[in-house]
Amino acid sequence: MEIIERKETKQKKAKPVDGVPGGEIRKQSRFKRGFKSMFTTNRKYLILGVMFVLLCVTGYLNFALNTSSKAPQASATVTTDLFTTFRNTRADERTRDIMVYENLIATSSNSDTVASAEAALLELRSNVAFETSAEGLILAENYDNVLVNKSNGFVNVLLKRDTNIDSTQAVKIMSILQSIQPDLDIDNVYISIME
Repeated sequence: MEIIERKETKQKKAKPVDGVPGGEIRKQSRFKRGFKSMFTTNRKYLILGVMFVLLCVTGYLNFALNTSSKAPQASATVTTDLFTTFRNTRADERTRDIMVYENLIATSSNSDTVASAEAALLELRSNVAFETSAEGLILAENYDNVLVNKSNGFVNVLLKRDTNIDSTQAVKIMSILQSIQPDLDIDNVYISIME
């Protein structure tokens, strides 16, 4: 009999009887578990759908922005910024050099030091005036942008242009430079083109 009783007790534990509070709890927990699994499954699909839409939008924006007509304008801006940056750097260096020479002239007791500082200051101011005049006159010849740098008797001219210049345009630039400084040696003038 003992064996039979054990089987019956096992059957009673395995099968809940309706109306017993334990049976209702089990039925409710199955319902809750089913609802939770349905909710988490739907949530997973919703999250995947949102991620897919975001991926599509990102791909479209990447394509649209990379194929827009703003790319050539960006390179033009970089080139213009290069000219502006060079001018600003050159102006800062010249201002610093002028301050150093003026300080030497004001504080030095050696007449040779004062004379060399005055000569260097005069040459520096002359170069600044030459560069400013040359840049203005060359820009008037319908070039996009121009930089002129004069130091140690050499003159470098950098032109922003889509095409190279011909010999007539080079002669025109040389004549502009010689009109500003008649004793300028044209063998010491270098013209470069930046597209």
